[in-house]
Amino acid sequence: MDGVLLMEMIADEEGKAAPRLDDVTLTPEQARAYYGKVIADVVLMLTAGLIHGDLSEFNVLVDASGPVIIDLPQAVNAAGNNSAEQMLERDVDNMRRYFGRFAPDLLTTDYGKEIWALYESGDLHPDSKLTGCFEHDTESADVNELMEVIEAAKEEERERQERLRDAEEDDD
Repeated sequence: MDGVLLMEMIADEEGKAAPRLDDVTLTPEQARAYYGKVIADVVLMLTAGLIHGDLSEFNVLVDASGPVIIDLPQAVNAAGNNSAEQMLERDVDNMRRYFGRFAPDLLTTDYGKEIWALYESGDLHPDSKLTGCFEHDTESADVNELMEVIEAAKEEERERQERLRDAEEDDD
């Protein structure tokens, strides 16, 4: 913030530099617990308006109490980036795939879309209860209706332009 970067040492149980998540082997129970912590941290970041944007097992350290997300300077403003939704989903998918190597049941979760849907609707909070499930919209778009809306907008713009031309002619 304002050109100031705050750093702290992330240490393991013995006080040494904490290993990257990629450098540890997890039990299925640890993988589930760590995944839950990372997802909670992703939610916390998004409630503050931020998306990591490059979250993977290489940007997470494991300290004495579990995973710690690092490398935040590239984090993006969720409201100000057209790719925010895709970035969030990629971050969450990266974590799902990694932790799913140790606990395959995690591979069926869909937290990314669930988190984004809650964020978009204004219902995402740090303590939001997530299910890991997301009901995808399978309804087909009514293309004819959409084309009618587009044509109506075009017609409205043509009429507006015509009124502007008429007003300019009246001024002359």
